[in-house]
Amino acid sequence: MSSCPKCGAKIREEMNFCPKCGASLKAQVAAPPPPPAAPETPPTPPPVRIEKEEKREKEEKGEKREKEEKEERREKREYAFIGPLVGGVIPILLGFGLYLLLTTTISWEVIGAIVFVIIGIMIIVGAVYAAVTAARRHPPT
Repeated sequence: MSSCPKCGAKIREEMNFCPKCGASLKAQVAAPPPPPAAPETPPTPPPVRIEKEEKREKEEKGEKREKEEKEERREKREYAFIGPLVGGVIPILLGFGLYLLLTTTISWEVIGAIVFVIIGIMIIVGAVYAAVTAARRHPPT
């Protein structure tokens, strides 16, 4: 039996590594002594770092997509008042027209024309409001 050149443990001749310290036994004979230790350099980052970066990029993309969806939902809610507004104004105009019809000598044709003109004005005002709001939110570059 011989001994390990590194730690002195007893080893058999057919062993490739020392059972105590794990030193290579065959390479010790064939390989020249190691060069003197160089100043320590920081170890290279493990491949896990790349996976972390990819995961972070995926999360950022997901956050951007969520932000865009949230913005779309907010815009839909912002203009959601136009439909109920028009739906509420129509019965008011019809009621006002019927009141005028009963109390004065205005005909149905005049009341119908007034109702349609007011509804048209409301639609135009809503479209202008939407355009101005969009221009403020997304100014031209």
